[in-house]
Amino acid sequence: MEKIISFDSGTTNTKVFLFSINGKLLKNFSTPTGISFPQPLFAEQNCNDWIGTIIRGIRNVGDSSVRGISGSFQGGTFVLLDKHLKPLVPAITWLDNRSRDIASDFVKKYGEDFFYRKTGYVPRGWSCLFNLLWIKKFKPEVFRKIARISFVADYVNYFFTGNFALDHTSAAITTLYNLEKKQWDEELLEIAGIKKQMLGEIVQASDVIGRLKKDTAKTIGLEAGIPVFAGGHDQYCASFGAGAAKTNRILVSCGTAWVLLATTSKMVFDPQRQFCPGPHVKKNLYGLMYAISNGGIIYDWGRKIFSCEFDSFKGPSGIIIAPEFNTGNGAILNLNLSTNSHQILQAIVECLCFQVRKCLERVEEILPSGEKMKKIVMIGGATRNPLVAKLLASITGRNVIVPEISEAAGFGAMKLTTSGEVSEENIPAKLFSVNRRLHHKYQHLYHCYTGLKISIL
Repeated sequence: MEKIISFDSGTTNTKVFLFSINGKLLKNFSTPTGISFPQPLFAEQNCNDWIGTIIRGIRNVGDSSVRGISGSFQGGTFVLLDKHLKPLVPAITWLDNRSRDIASDFVKKYGEDFFYRKTGYVPRGWSCLFNLLWIKKFKPEVFRKIARISFVADYVNYFFTGNFALDHTSAAITTLYNLEKKQWDEELLEIAGIKKQMLGEIVQASDVIGRLKKDTAKTIGLEAGIPVFAGGHDQYCASFGAGAAKTNRILVSCGTAWVLLATTSKMVFDPQRQFCPGPHVKKNLYGLMYAISNGGIIYDWGRKIFSCEFDSFKGPSGIIIAPEFNTGNGAILNLNLSTNSHQILQAIVECLCFQVRKCLERVEEILPSGEKMKKIVMIGGATRNPLVAKLLASITGRNVIVPEISEAAGFGAMKLTTSGEVSEENIPAKLFSVNRRLHHKYQHLYHCYTGLKISIL
């Protein structure tokens, strides 16, 4: 039986999977990926760990009948290489914010819209462009030696094939990519002071970028010559793997952050610059992405601080959690002497669902004419509690689909190799339908939530 190896090269873990050609998971292996915080605002990695964790994973799941390799990758993290392809400094991750002042100065000079219309992102300190300008300003001796700027996707793909190549979804989150031209943006490269030749070749996620090299094959225990596919950005691979890559569906990925990824038929820019547009791994589709940055963190905080689980509810809690989900600050409102810890935890889940609904309503305002987000596809840690999906359906007024796959990004990377041999209709899933009675009950509390304005000290 022919098999596929896929992997999910994440920020804190690398997961490697062995799938049958029809999509059945046969083996998997997970290894932590190191990350360091050497000083405030810095978040760095050793690029050798990206390779080392994949080597360990493939050695543990490898098989003689593997016919393809494909990956999903964390986005935005990059390493600077010299002319011998050796790292000049530790890799700078997407969590790094050292260049926030440079980003602020950029906005003063060019405005936010200049950057957003090119890249789909608002200028922030994590962006590769501004980190390059930081290196140029504070480490000029390093900047002069840069021969290549390599992101996780093309760095790993080079290890397999000898070709620096990455797909459009991985290129888009570098913030050096022009969304409308579908290529590296020459004006941004000029501002950064770099050349296009320093960056990887941009291809489709399902393209074969080369064959497994002999030396790499020997290192990982596979046969040389196996086709290697480009793969894609982890959230877009997760959307594809979970069956959310359809124009009437939105992915809600419930991890440390709750990430929303709507699939659209056209590239859509948000006039308010809240949603980040980008190409999809599925050809001729696009995405709109938004992160509720501390969604999962606040939910876990509630479980820990109140020493309870969200294990039952009969109706609205009547309590409003007013967090700045993207900063982690907030307030608990409408308490009374009968309030208990279970109600407060329920209120945290309710307000996360309110925030998802608010984002859904916002994204539908900017979708191409006639397109609606009719279904939510939910993945991640929160799906282990079916009450969360039930509540999300009833608060948003949209049915929630929970695929019975534990690793959607790795599964999506595998699907990129199969040319449609794994049907989305064959992915087992649970359906949580809207409870209209509950939906009606939550209307007042939702409008209180959205109308609330509170100043956090």
